[in-house]
Amino acid sequence: MSEKSALIASICEINPSASAEWLSTFSERDLREYLSHLGVTREPAALTRWVRRADRAPMTMREAA
Repeated sequence: MSEKSALIASICEINPSASAEWLSTFSERDLREYLSHLGVTREPAALTRWVRRADRAPMTMREAA
């Protein structure tokens, strides 16, 4: 199993609403970052925190069709 496939499988295990097909459109770097973010969300808030990378926008918005 490739690294990207392993990342996708791990993400799908935590977030079953994310399809493997959709996740495969992202780079390994992005998938690692997302998996890290998902891991932090599973920890008690007082113990860990997730820090957004400086090169990423703080919020994205999408309008419904």
